[in-house]
Amino acid sequence: MKNCLPLAAAITALMAGQTIAQEIATPEIEEVYVTGGAEAIRTLPGSASLLDSAAIKEFDSTDLTDVLGQVPGVYIRFEDGYGLRPNIGIRGATSDRSQKITLMEDGILIAPSPYAAPAAYYVPNVNRMDAIEVFKGPASIKYGPHTVGGALNLVTRGLPTEREAELSATFGSDNYQKYRAFYGNQKNLSGGSEVRYWLDGLRYSSDGFKELPGQDTGFARNDINAKIQWQNPSADKPQSLTLKLGYADETSDETYLGLSDDDFAQNPVQRYAASAQDQFTSEHSQLHLLHGIELSSALTLNSTAYVNRFTREWNKFDGFWQPPEGGCGEDAGGENIYCAPDIKIILDDPENFPREMAILRGERDSTEEYEKIDVTNNARDYGSQGVSSKLEVEWGGQSVAHTTDVGIRFHHDYVERNHQPAAFNMTDGEMVYDEQARAPKTLNKSEADALAVYVNHEAKWDKLRLSGGVRVESIDSKVTDYLEVPEEQVQKRSDTVVIPGIGAFYQWTDELGLLAGINKGFSPSVAGSGAEPEESVNYEYGVRYQNDIVTADVIGFFSDYSNLIGRCRVSDAGCGSAEEFDGGEAEIYGFEFTSQAVLGLGVNLDMPVSLVYTYTDATFVTTFDSDFSQWGNVLEGDELPYTPRHQANVGWGLEADSWSVSLSGNFVGRMRELPDQGSYVEGQFTPSYTTWGLAGHYQPSEQWDLLLAVENMFDKQVIVSRRPFGARPNQPLTVKAGVNFTF
Repeated sequence: MKNCLPLAAAITALMAGQTIAQEIATPEIEEVYVTGGAEAIRTLPGSASLLDSAAIKEFDSTDLTDVLGQVPGVYIRFEDGYGLRPNIGIRGATSDRSQKITLMEDGILIAPSPYAAPAAYYVPNVNRMDAIEVFKGPASIKYGPHTVGGALNLVTRGLPTEREAELSATFGSDNYQKYRAFYGNQKNLSGGSEVRYWLDGLRYSSDGFKELPGQDTGFARNDINAKIQWQNPSADKPQSLTLKLGYADETSDETYLGLSDDDFAQNPVQRYAASAQDQFTSEHSQLHLLHGIELSSALTLNSTAYVNRFTREWNKFDGFWQPPEGGCGEDAGGENIYCAPDIKIILDDPENFPREMAILRGERDSTEEYEKIDVTNNARDYGSQGVSSKLEVEWGGQSVAHTTDVGIRFHHDYVERNHQPAAFNMTDGEMVYDEQARAPKTLNKSEADALAVYVNHEAKWDKLRLSGGVRVESIDSKVTDYLEVPEEQVQKRSDTVVIPGIGAFYQWTDELGLLAGINKGFSPSVAGSGAEPEESVNYEYGVRYQNDIVTADVIGFFSDYSNLIGRCRVSDAGCGSAEEFDGGEAEIYGFEFTSQAVLGLGVNLDMPVSLVYTYTDATFVTTFDSDFSQWGNVLEGDELPYTPRHQANVGWGLEADSWSVSLSGNFVGRMRELPDQGSYVEGQFTPSYTTWGLAGHYQPSEQWDLLLAVENMFDKQVIVSRRPFGARPNQPLTVKAGVNFTF
């Protein structure tokens, strides 16, 4: 069962000089892999990681953040325990809402609004993916707009050359259920053309591991996708046309409201009664059209058109009711009007707010206006669409081979926000609506138009591979505030940036290679922001080693930020949604170590082992005071929040022809939650922790695959975040069993 452990299949392919890229008739036309596939990574003039389908199938993962623990230089801030709200950062770029990475599906921008509102709540379901790529370094300029950290590309299943069909079901703790059905085939048409297609349906759900009397705290997700491709590989100019359609929805009883540290210590999975109304619902749809044509043996043109729509409503706890602006302080008669403080202040110091804490727990009734609970429906409609083309030409002689890419993309995206509050009284431990209409908190629309052009050139000469290019982003954005009086207010901004990068790889010996690169990092500001765009200069350097048994990489990185951006979310106190703040200069440096090996123990028994480690030092270079609650008063030398200094992943397994077993350990170092230096202040950092997982697969025949997996097998639960509101736990011990039938 040699395909059930992460990285093992990729290592075997590398040692055999093969690629795990999808088998398609015209690989130059259907471009899916950002990295070029497993073989290309070993000589890439930049650092990259690829996890194949085995890494996803090992634990039958539905949580992208769990799988990404195997990738160096990637930082995760956990929030809900199931990966429904991923916070992913790369090489120190903030992980908050994955807003500083370029998120793609099959090479197409997939974030709901990557320019106008990059901090959004959508990521494709990883369980339906065939591979995951993380790309860092200079060649990331081909995949903007965000180049400060890198790109994350989720690759869907390749199109079949013959009939393929699968049915699977998985059941686990807290009534976890997952069902998936897949069917694909190929039809040959007259004239040598072909039609390939597949249909893929996925549903998974859980009652949730948190405890809230009288109701579940879980979720349900549905995902239906189709891909169909016509191609004519035997024509004078081979070409293909691919259509992808997708629909996904989610209903989850999730909340922003965590716990005080004392309550967390008593029971980390409890939820306060004040979170009973919280519910998130969303729908996502996509239409992607890809066309490729091989104009000659050396010239290929790939074009895409895409439309993505994402609608969400989230009734969520937003603190105690605050009167409209000016409602706190003194009334007309000079009497003080009490208002409850920000919820984070209450949870950080519960002993000084016993009345508010009792209401949160449902132990005391609301009797005053300021004791009512604010539940705001953050309704938003996102949209993005665009067209892009890339022309690739190969030229040169026998001594030097050249490849030149020229790409262009026209993109438009938007978000419409309608945040409507409602007030509830806590009565006998239950939330009771006060039946009073309230004015909306936010009613606006942000939108952006972006033109991106890049040129990238690569030259291969003997053992040397050089890659250099430049990307130009021209962005026009605006935000319209419909609550401004006497008339709506429109704010506009325009930014044009030039993003160069260059990388090199030299195959010093048959086993040892050297790489180095430098590129400009960029992340755009949004309309209405007075902050400058985030910019940095990123350096990387390292070695790659490979022999018949072991592959190992050591990559150093240094990011010199000339301006760091902090972006306000609705859960941040003292600022408006999407408001941005300049953080001045910052420096982030460290190194990534990755090593894998497959040791043969016998004719039919192998032992794959792996180790991934990342060291990071991330500090502010300037002293400043900020109204951004995640920063506050910053001193030169303060460490950036939510960036662990150490993190690691280890893997060990045994593989036979019909069975496999694997052990995986993931370590996350402690993280500051506010900028600081020196000793760690209690209540302002998350502790380090290690979780272990064990998975076993058994294949009684080629058609059947049986799974038994245990995640967090020692039931290690700690505070993984105090944002947005209060202490939040990771997922506890979870057991699941599954079956997959291929026919």
